[in-house]
Amino acid sequence: MSQRLGVLDGLRGIAVLLVLWYHVWEISWYPAPFPWLQFVPETGFIGVHLFFFLSGFVIAYPFVRAAANGTSQPTWAHFAWRRAVKIVPSYALSIAIAYAIGYAALVRWNTTPWQELWTHALFIHTWWPQTYGSINGVLWTLAVEVEFYALFPLVWWCFRRAPIATWLAMIAFSFAWRAYALHCCAATTMPLLSENLPGYLDILGSGMLCAWLYVRFGARARERGSRVMPLVALAGAVALVALLEWTYGQRLEANWEVASQVATRPIFGLAFVALAFGALCSPDAWQRLLANRPLRFLAIVSYNLYLYHQMIARELVRVHVPAYHGDPHFDPHWQLWYTVVASLGSIAFAAAITYGFERPLLTLREPRLTQVR
Repeated sequence: MSQRLGVLDGLRGIAVLLVLWYHVWEISWYPAPFPWLQFVPETGFIGVHLFFFLSGFVIAYPFVRAAANGTSQPTWAHFAWRRAVKIVPSYALSIAIAYAIGYAALVRWNTTPWQELWTHALFIHTWWPQTYGSINGVLWTLAVEVEFYALFPLVWWCFRRAPIATWLAMIAFSFAWRAYALHCCAATTMPLLSENLPGYLDILGSGMLCAWLYVRFGARARERGSRVMPLVALAGAVALVALLEWTYGQRLEANWEVASQVATRPIFGLAFVALAFGALCSPDAWQRLLANRPLRFLAIVSYNLYLYHQMIARELVRVHVPAYHGDPHFDPHWQLWYTVVASLGSIAFAAAITYGFERPLLTLREPRLTQVR
C-alpha cells in the first residue's frame, strides 16, 4: 500500500471547497447556480467534519501500518515534531497577519489582545466565549486538532488493543457530551460546548477506524471487490448528500448548525468511512475521480486556504472590492464578482503562502531526538 493516498487528497480538496463556499456565501448571499443545490453552500460547514475525519485517518495511519506489519511505530517525539512543523508556523503567521492588518481588532469581543494571544498560543481559546472566535474565527478548529494530538497517545493505546470498542466509546462519549450541551445550555453556550474536542471525538474516531479497516482489509477488498468497492463509495456519497439535505432542512430551528448534529455526527462519520474506504479500495480509474489534479492542488494549499479565506473575504467587503454602494446583497452583479474575486483571491494567496512559506519549512531536518527508530 502506498503511504500517499490520493483519494484522501481529493476528499481534502472537497472539504476546503465546502468551507470556502460556505463562508463566501455567508457574506455575499450569492445563490447556488441551481436552486436544488442551495443546500450545499448553506451546509458547507460540514467540510470541517470531513477535515477532522481525514485528520483522524492520517495521524492513525502510520501507527496502524506499523502495528499490522510488526515494525516500530513512529516515536512520540517524531509525531510531535511532524504535527508542530505542519501546524504551528502557518498558524502563527496567520495570527500575525490578522493583527498587522487590523482584522483581529474587528472580531474582538470583550477581551484584550493579551488574552487572545496566550489562549491561542496554548490552543485553548475555544474554552471561553470571549476568545472562541477572536483573532480569526476559523482558528477554533486548530484548538480541536492540537488538543486531539495531545490526547492521541492515550487514544492510540486503547485503539491498538480494541479498535472497535475504542471507536464505539468515542461515539458514546461525544454523543453524551452534545446531548448534555443541548439539555443544559441550548439557549446559551451549547455551540461553544459542541464545537470543542469532546464534541468531535466520534468524527476523529471514524477516521481512525477507516485507517484500521484500510490497513487490515484494504488489499483483500481491492483484489476481490473491484466491482463492489465503487458502489460502497457511491453509497457513502449518497448518504452524505442526504445528510446535508436533512441538515439544511433544519435551518429554521434555533442553533440548527449544532443542534441538528447531536445525533447525526456519528452518521456523518459512517458516511465518510464508506466513501473513503470504498474509494481507496476501488480500481485506479475510479480513484482518479477523486485523486485528480485540481482537487490534489486544493489539498496541498488547503491548510492556508482554510486559515485565510474568511479573513480575505471579509477584508474585501471592508475595502469595497469589488466596489459597491449601500447594501450589496441585493445586487446580483456584485454578488457574482465578489464570489469570484474572494474565492480565486483566497486560493491564490493560499498558494503563495503554501509554496513560499509552509512547504520550505516541511523540508527542515528533524532534531535527532525525534527521528524514527
